[in-house]
Amino acid sequence: MKVLNPYCSDCNWLKGNLHTHTRESDGAAERSEVLAIYRDDGYDFLALTDHDTFSPCRRHDGMVLLGAQECHVSEGTGFDCHIVSLGETGRIPRMDSAQAIIDEIRHRRGLAIVCHPRWSFMPYDVFDELKGYAAFEVYNGSCDKEVGRGFSNDYWDRHMSRLGTRRFGLAVDDMHRPTVDFATGWIWANAEKESESILGAIARGDYYSTAGPRIETIRVTDNTIEVYTSSAKAVKFITANARVAHIVSGEHVKRAAYSVTGEERYIRVEVHGHDGKVAWTNPFWIEP
Repeated sequence: MKVLNPYCSDCNWLKGNLHTHTRESDGAAERSEVLAIYRDDGYDFLALTDHDTFSPCRRHDGMVLLGAQECHVSEGTGFDCHIVSLGETGRIPRMDSAQAIIDEIRHRRGLAIVCHPRWSFMPYDVFDELKGYAAFEVYNGSCDKEVGRGFSNDYWDRHMSRLGTRRFGLAVDDMHRPTVDFATGWIWANAEKESESILGAIARGDYYSTAGPRIETIRVTDNTIEVYTSSAKAVKFITANARVAHIVSGEHVKRAAYSVTGEERYIRVEVHGHDGKVAWTNPFWIEP
């Protein structure tokens, strides 16, 4: 039995958001204001993802700005299907399908992120058929605040359980209005503070996602998955069909561990804070 661990042993966590809007599309704040609030809140990297507008990679006041854009499928699909491109892809035009956009992003050596499937009312079978993307948004803070459709973890567990394909999940804030949805979801990537290293961490799943709780250490030793966290109400080890394989709960949980039996297809970890907010690891895939 082998536990495929996406996390490097040396943790160098960098804080970043991969879905952000300004007045260059439908955001409420100017680009300079947006950059300032993320910088002042201690973000190490940021992706400005205005609709149909490519923002190139650069540095700003110590932050790494990744090349990025929110791409759209042409009208007529019956639901809003959006894909974020990361990397120096240049502007991606509207296309007839999400798969065509993903393929074009990969052709340009970028990373494709499937946006807010729950908010989009994306059919399960459409989600299941998409291939080649780096990750999808398991949590979108703006969608949660605005319409209560921010969590897409059911897509995650359903897909991995039925199709047996590992998928990485992201938390983002999808910030449009700083007073409403700023800093509602973000990731901590295990990387050096430069764009190639950050994109590499995202591609291999070496990050965790959160709406609040911290995970300081993630490691696998002798097929035991162990996490050290900020004070939490519960830590859940979740396996196929969203079944909770193990839970550690209490007043101030700061460490939790689970020894893999070999019966699991995967294990992913959720850290539940006292305020109801959640952090998610990427899945540990179990090979017989």
